[in-house]
Amino acid sequence: MMTTAKRFCPAAAVAVLIAPAPAFATNIAGNPAAGKLIFHANNCGSCHTLKAAGATGLISSNLDKKKASYATIVRVVTAGTTKNGLAMPAYKGALSTKQIQNVAAFVYSSTHR
Repeated sequence: MMTTAKRFCPAAAVAVLIAPAPAFATNIAGNPAAGKLIFHANNCGSCHTLKAAGATGLISSNLDKKKASYATIVRVVTAGTTKNGLAMPAYKGALSTKQIQNVAAFVYSSTHR
């Protein structure tokens, strides 16, 4: 009976261990393309700066610089927030859960490249 010996390659094992994680390792729900449409339809760019949307709003956060996590984006879009006397409205009820996930996916994927 003939057997085939398997060789262990330490260099290959090290390469696997130190390889960078994929750019979108975070598990996100939602469709970024649909989210871009929602971002525009709700005039998010009138307050926010986001290069991917061509938005140059100066009233609130520069989303390109903020680079919030996907979970944070979902939370803030859902519940709204107040910072420095400025209020972002809650979109729970105005947008469906899926629409909120879509806009969050758009903002997240646009700012985490």
